[in-house]
Amino acid sequence: MTACLEIPQQPGSAPKAIVRSNVSTPQRCAEGFTATAEAMTLHGLTYGREHDGGRTGHTVEFPAETHSAGPGHDHVINLVDTLIPRLRQRAEETEHLRRLPESTVEELTSAGVFRVLAPQAHGGYGMGVETYVEVIRRLARGCASTAWTTGHLMEHVWMLARWPRRVQNEVFGQGAVPLAAATGAPVGEATRVPGGFSISGHWSFASGVMHSEWALLAVQCDGVRLQALVPVGALELLDAWHTAGLRGTGSNDLRADGLFVPEHRVVDWQLLSAASNPGSLIHPDPLLRTPMAALLNMVAPSTALGSAEYAIELFRDQLMVLKVKNTTESRQADSVLAQARFSQAFGVVTTARLHWQEAVQILVSAQDRPGGEPTDHERASYRLSLALSGQASEEAVRLIASASGGSAHRLSHPLQRIQRDVNVLLNHPTLSIDPIIEQSGRGLLGLGFTVPSF
Repeated sequence: MTACLEIPQQPGSAPKAIVRSNVSTPQRCAEGFTATAEAMTLHGLTYGREHDGGRTGHTVEFPAETHSAGPGHDHVINLVDTLIPRLRQRAEETEHLRRLPESTVEELTSAGVFRVLAPQAHGGYGMGVETYVEVIRRLARGCASTAWTTGHLMEHVWMLARWPRRVQNEVFGQGAVPLAAATGAPVGEATRVPGGFSISGHWSFASGVMHSEWALLAVQCDGVRLQALVPVGALELLDAWHTAGLRGTGSNDLRADGLFVPEHRVVDWQLLSAASNPGSLIHPDPLLRTPMAALLNMVAPSTALGSAEYAIELFRDQLMVLKVKNTTESRQADSVLAQARFSQAFGVVTTARLHWQEAVQILVSAQDRPGGEPTDHERASYRLSLALSGQASEEAVRLIASASGGSAHRLSHPLQRIQRDVNVLLNHPTLSIDPIIEQSGRGLLGLGFTVPSF
């Protein structure tokens, strides 16, 4: 049976999507309504922009020159810090929804978070990697799912700023910063047709898709890897994200079968990922010359570090509480064993932070040089530092959880959620230790990488 529910439109609001369902599996839709769906197909209007046959309704030309400077690093970070208490309050709701609550997305938008990496010519702040990773780290002190999703949505704005001018005029043309999911797992297929390409595929791990207007999809045509930019409304959205951790990221699957994509919305991946990508010739932002994988590699370790910092805060608060059961001390902090466990966990978190800071500094130093390309030695050191930071964050959370008693494993306790989130993070390829230490060893020894994308 096919169920169709039409989401009601509030006065003055943008038209919403229609959600169609063919499979009777409980599903919470992106707007908070419940449907029976394993497969959701979005049609019609999304975020106020019309998708009709793969075309958007408006195109506006932007000048290439830089607009007036936006807020500084400290201002943005201070705004993010004000969100942390509310993110903690909504963390359980975020897990239940398996996406970010709309209130969270609205607050992130109001704080200007999605503008951090957007070019100034498009109303963004044109900031660097330090602000980007610090935003993710701070958000993770409130909710890891929020940090992960936001980090990728920010990164994908930066990816769109690397495209040719025609696409930039199209996606940034409404004044708001476009939100896009991106996935290449696995790579889809593309076939040349008159005027563009026909693409087919089933892509997984589309983090942030529940809040996105666009999707950046990896496809292959005649052995050449391409990236296709597609309106989310033209794709089938599959409810596939049922996980132990990072449940609130809504990293669902996308599917297309013979979908037409205009030629201007398909770009060679090598061109897009190069330092001399089309966007770098339009905007002066140095970060646009940074290798494509650089920012992707930062999301997981930044989220893990912020989560570990939240865990050590929870641990300290617990140790200072009076009237601990089954002990002679008035509080757990008076126990020598508790003092030793806290100092050990604190030291491991510090190790995670130092490795993370080292990786950030390597990337910033490379970015400041002409071309912005890190050397093989720098790439090896950068990836190794991030992997070791992730490992230390995981170890710190493990130490804290093992010393926090049975109550920390109640589903209402934030520590058990932090542990589940970090466990999932450490399984992401950007923190997968074995291949990283192998390739890092080759780079540090001057042997060259056997994985070109490392």
